[in-house]
Amino acid sequence: MTEESLYAELGVPEGASFDEIKAVYQSLSPSWEAAGKGDEEQRSAFRRLGCAYAVLSDADLRRHYDENPNGIDFAKFELAIDLALKGYDDEMLEEYLSRLSIPQPVVKTMVDSISRIREALSEKREEPVYGGTEGFRKVAAGQGWQWVVEGFSIFRKSPLLWVVLCMILTGIGLTLSLIPIAGEIILYLASPIFAAGLMQGCRDIEEGEELELAHLFLGFRKDTKQLASIGMVYLLGQILILGIMVAFGGDTMSKLFFGSNDVDPSNIPAAEMSRVMLGLFAGMAVSVPLMMMIWFAPVLVIFRGMQARQAMQLSFSACLANMRPFLVFGSVLLAMAFLSGITFGLGLLLMVPLIFTSTYASYADIFEGRPHIDIKAG
Repeated sequence: MTEESLYAELGVPEGASFDEIKAVYQSLSPSWEAAGKGDEEQRSAFRRLGCAYAVLSDADLRRHYDENPNGIDFAKFELAIDLALKGYDDEMLEEYLSRLSIPQPVVKTMVDSISRIREALSEKREEPVYGGTEGFRKVAAGQGWQWVVEGFSIFRKSPLLWVVLCMILTGIGLTLSLIPIAGEIILYLASPIFAAGLMQGCRDIEEGEELELAHLFLGFRKDTKQLASIGMVYLLGQILILGIMVAFGGDTMSKLFFGSNDVDPSNIPAAEMSRVMLGLFAGMAVSVPLMMMIWFAPVLVIFRGMQARQAMQLSFSACLANMRPFLVFGSVLLAMAFLSGITFGLGLLLMVPLIFTSTYASYADIFEGRPHIDIKAG
C-alpha cells in the first residue's frame, strides 16, 4: 500500500456510509475475472482498491484503522487477494495463510474480506449500474490502434476459419440482397445475431477453445429476441437515413438510389449536385449515432444478458465517451479499405474478420478494463 489513506484510495470522505463505500468500490474496480487477466500494474491497482474496501467495509477493521492507520498489515491482505486471483478458494486460502503463522482470528478476517470483495464484484455484474460512465471506462486515443493489434492476435489463432466464416456471412448477405425488400429486411434483422455469435467465438478463442462454424449461428439459439430487436432498430434507422437523404437530395437523389436510368451522374447540374451532396452529408450525420447505438449492443446482450434498449443506450454512451480512440480505429479501417481496393479486394479477407475481432478487443478494453487480450493455450 502507498502512504495515501484508504479513504483517499477510494475517493470517499471519512464519514462515508457502507453503501457509499461499496458503490464507489464497484464503480472503480474491474470484474474479478478481468483483474485476474490483467498485467502486474493492473493487479497492483486492484489489490490496493481491494485492501481499502476490505478494511473500510468491515466495522471492526475500519474502527481499528481509524484509531491506528499503521496497525494493519496490508502486505498480508494484498497477498491474500493475489492468491485468490490465482484461483485459491476460501478453504485453500485459509490453509495457506495459517501456514504463515498468522493468528487464526486474523486469517478468518482476511478470508471473510476476500469473500466480501468477491460478493461486491459479483453484485456489480448481476445488477450493474450503467448511469454516466459507471458501466464502462474512457480510454486513450491510441487504444484505437491497439484494438486492431489485439484483434489480429485473435484472428491469427484461426485465420483460415475466420476467412471461411466471413465468406459464408458475405454469401448469405449477397443471397438475401437478391430477394426484393424481404431479403434486405431479413439481413438487417439477422446482422446483430450473426455478430453476437462471432463475438462469442472471440471469447472462446481467448479462453483457449476452438473457433467453430457453429459460432456463426449461435445467436439463433441464445438471446435471439433481443438481438433481433437491435436489428429492427438498425433497419428502421436505415429507413430513416434513406428518407432524410432523399428529402435533402431531392428527385436526383431518389433516382440515384432507386437505380433510375434517367440520371447520368456525370451530367448532373451543379445546383442539383449540391443538393445531392447535402443529402449525403445529412445521411452521414444520422448514421453515426445509429452506428454508435448498434456497435456494442449485440455483445452487451450476449455477454451481460442486457435488454436490447438498455444495451443500445449503453453502447451509445460508451462510444460517445471514446470518440478519440474510435476516430483512430476508423482511420485504420479506412486505410485497410484503401489497401483492399488496390489489391482487387484481397485485403477484405483480412479486413472483414478484423472488424469483428477488433470490436471484441474494444469491448474487453472499454467494458472489462482489459486493454490486452491474453489468449490461453488450448
